[in-house]
This record gives sequence, C-alpha cells and structure tokens, in this order.
Amino acid sequence: MHICHCFKDFSLTEGGIERYIRYLANESIRAGHKVSVVVSRPPGSPCRDISDGIEEIRTRSLFTIFKVPIMPAYYRCLASVNPDIVHAHGTLPGVSDIAIMYAARNNKPCVFDYQFDGNAESAIGSLFAAVYNRFINPFAVSSASIVTATSISYAETSPVLKHYLSKIEVVPNGVDLERFNPSVEEGHIREKYQLPAENIVFFAGRFVKYKGLEYLIRAMKYVKAGTLVIAGKGQEEQHLKRIIEEQNITNIRFLGLIPHEELPQLYKISDTYVLPPITRGENFGISALEAMACGTPVIFSDFPWLRELVTDECGISFKPRDSVMLADAINTILTDSSLREKMSQAARKNAEQYSWERIAQKVMHLYGELLH
Repeated sequence: MHICHCFKDFSLTEGGIERYIRYLANESIRAGHKVSVVVSRPPGSPCRDISDGIEEIRTRSLFTIFKVPIMPAYYRCLASVNPDIVHAHGTLPGVSDIAIMYAARNNKPCVFDYQFDGNAESAIGSLFAAVYNRFINPFAVSSASIVTATSISYAETSPVLKHYLSKIEVVPNGVDLERFNPSVEEGHIREKYQLPAENIVFFAGRFVKYKGLEYLIRAMKYVKAGTLVIAGKGQEEQHLKRIIEEQNITNIRFLGLIPHEELPQLYKISDTYVLPPITRGENFGISALEAMACGTPVIFSDFPWLRELVTDECGISFKPRDSVMLADAINTILTDSSLREKMSQAARKNAEQYSWERIAQKVMHLYGELLH
C-alpha cells in the first residue's frame, strides 16, 4: 500500500501536524507500506528527499497568503506520486481541498484529517475563512471517503463538520510515551536556563493571538509565588513584552526557541502546564498531552474538546480570557502539593490512552477498510 500525506510543511518545520504525519508515516513503514509526503518547497531546498524511509516531494510556492503557500503545481505533483490512498491534513486552502479533489477525480480512497476549521486572525482573513467554510470546506468534507476529527465535541461544534457527523471518525493526536514520561532525567536543564527550584508554570508554543498567551501573562500579576517559563517565538512577542513592562510583572522568563529534545525535561520540572487558547484554533492541545505524559497537571481554557482531553482529575479549567480565574487555578495547584501529586498520577494514566501505536493502528485500520 502506498500512502501519500498532503500538507504544506514536513521535515523543514517542527509543528504539531508535522509530528502527527511523521509518527503515522513511521508506523506505516514499520507495517511494510510505502509513504510519501507532498509539501511546499522553500527556496534552496531540494525537490525530493528521503529520510527514515519517508519520501518527501516538494513543489514550489509562488507566495504565501494567510500563512498558506500558493502552489500551482500541487495537483500535478500529487498525480505524479499516484498513491493508493490520499491522506489530506487541514483545513488548508489550496492543499487539503486540492488533494481531496485529486482523489475524487481519480477514484482514490481519501482520508481527510480535519484538524481545525478554516480560520484567520485578521478581518480580511476572517472574511475569507467564512467564505471558505461556507462553500469550499463542505465540498472537501463531502468528497472525502472518511473524515477524522480529534474529538467528537470539536466535530459537533464545527460550522462544517456538524452537518456530516455520520462520516466522522474520532482519531485524536498521540504522544510518544517513552520520550515523554515522569521518569525522564532532568539533567542540567534548570542550570542551563537559570530556572527556580520550585513553582514553575510552563507554556510552550507559537506567540499568536489565538493561543491566549496574553491572558496567561496578565494572570501572573495575581500569582502569589510562581514563575512563568515561556518557550517559543512568534509575531505577538513585542506586544506581550510591552504588557509585561506596562503591568510591571516580574515573575516571567522567556526562553526563546528551544530544542524539541528539551521539552520532556521542561515539562518534568514544571509544577503545572497552562493551555490558554481563546478560539477554536486550538482544537486539541498536543502540548497539554505531552505535559500529562510527563505527569504534569494541566490548567486549560474551558472548551468542550479540551475537556475531553484533560479530565477533571488531571487539571483545572478556567473561563477563556479570564486572567483572574486563571491565576486562581495556578495558585491552587502551586500551593497544594497533595492535589498536585494526585493530578500528576492521573495525568500520566490519562495520557497512556493516546500512545502513537494505538493512534496509528486505528488509522491503519481505516486505510484497510477503504481498500477492501
């Protein structure tokens, strides 16, 4: 069986969906299948590459709009691969829809990994997203053989998926339980970043508006004894640092971009991890899952799909954009060691349901159903 994953980035970018594709690809290769990935080609990169048995085919993009590369030859590139199964990841205009159209025209089975609704942060981007969700996304969903969603709550509240619930299969993201675990060695991570010995509040991710980092930063003004450690970069960085300066908040540390290999150590030394999104853009929360796998309690925005992931035993929810309520949750976990220990054990147990082996087996079963 030849499987082709369709997205905009892969080996040259380290994001949640890219990691998801890599884990699925690795499991497929272990099962004896051929795997290709069709993505955009950054300037100076080769058109074709093979790494760990995964064939990566890159096609040139003319420009980028709303963070999506415009690739005129994407359809032709996919046709040259001629896979047995198309696995489109999105929603991504000009990528997931083109992949699904190719599959439909050529009578190829197609899985649509519906990671999020079409969305954008600017006014014109939001207008485009609304039009896309109204006219193009329904075509993509209806044309795909199977549509997967990370949770039933997200599907039920999606402006698009709620009309196609009968064809939805729930396939959450997974976690590497060996790499992310409570027994990981801390090493010299505290010394490297000069972090305190206790009461660490951790956040890792891109600095974009929908992540809600601004509200976490404002919450730290009301945290009695704790340090917010932030790993990442993004377009909101200067705005966030202005808030810190204007509010005279002194208990925040920026680490910048960190090696992905250091994430387990940072989760391990943290007393709590915070996932504070303010919109549907955060449809699952891979970072929260990684934190739970390391036995770290999670504080999260109270969205239905995040409640499916982080149960009451594993952490505390708060009203999105409510910095005072968020601060109360942080103070509760930091000051109650018994509660923290109970949540730590429950978090690891919960994360064990999301092993990549289990997730990949479910996807492979879907592939098998489509081919027989």
